[in-house]
Amino acid sequence: MNRETILEWLLYRGAAVVMIAIMSATLYFIFCSVPMYDLHSLYVHGNIIVYHTKAVAGSAGTPIYIYFILISLRVLFMRGIKPPTTQTFIGSIYGAFGLIVSIVCLIIAFLIPIGLAFSPYSNCPQEKLGNYYVTDLELCKTIEPRNWKIEKKQ
Repeated sequence: MNRETILEWLLYRGAAVVMIAIMSATLYFIFCSVPMYDLHSLYVHGNIIVYHTKAVAGSAGTPIYIYFILISLRVLFMRGIKPPTTQTFIGSIYGAFGLIVSIVCLIIAFLIPIGLAFSPYSNCPQEKLGNYYVTDLELCKTIEPRNWKIEKKQ
């Protein structure tokens, strides 16, 4: 193998490793940080709900992030120098499925505030608490955004 071939091989494999790292970090953030915490708040329906459109939109991209990880793994473990140019049947089915799920979830992300407007929840009037929905506006005074935790229903 000459030097150009080795550099090209390293470029494709390095790009695949970087893509896997970025997408894995994104998925870790979604599942272990703010987005899932906000979605759990919507599911629990306690006295206080925190809702960010960005949290649902970020979670909606999960199938696409997984798809990019799978493509990167395919490039990482392929034979030869050049990445594969054809897509597998399973890859095309999963790609279409991931795209449809992501689009539907993005639409839902923008419909949730409309649903909250017609629910017994009202938005906190304070600017820094704009993402909090409460059953009683007096609860807005008790919310400290940095220390707020989800209430468990019993």
